[in-house]
Amino acid sequence: MIAASALFFTLAAPSYADEPAEKPLRQSLDRLAQAWNTADAQMWADEYWPQGELINILGGIMPNPAAIRERHAAVLAGPFKGSHFESTVRRILFLGPDVAIVDTDIRVTQFRALPPGAVATSPGLLLTRMKHVYQRRDGVWRIAASQNTAVLPQAIP
Repeated sequence: MIAASALFFTLAAPSYADEPAEKPLRQSLDRLAQAWNTADAQMWADEYWPQGELINILGGIMPNPAAIRERHAAVLAGPFKGSHFESTVRRILFLGPDVAIVDTDIRVTQFRALPPGAVATSPGLLLTRMKHVYQRRDGVWRIAASQNTAVLPQAIP
């Protein structure tokens, strides 16, 4: 029975609990937050591979870092000018030595307005859930794809 319990806990241990392996991913997330909070669209786009894609909260597809940079420059100079971005890691799951899925919960506050079609989660607060697929190439981790989903007001627990 003890051996079976030990086997269960070994198999149940999350594959994303390796802090040294997570470090470059968390550093990338920190750079994304810094990029947003300093309105540096290029810094944000630099976290993506050349084929990297981002789907925003409205379903808009940015198929490469140039499009990601352009869209972020526009929203960071417009409705999100002066806003504050913070993210919390919900999960890091390694699918292999060179691919990881990173799920974050994002809080954006201090925004002037929201882009047309976007809805605040509550007054002055936009919550989103962002899923990044990171890939490591030649020792460098960057984002291959991201999907950002807004948390609607009725979805708040």
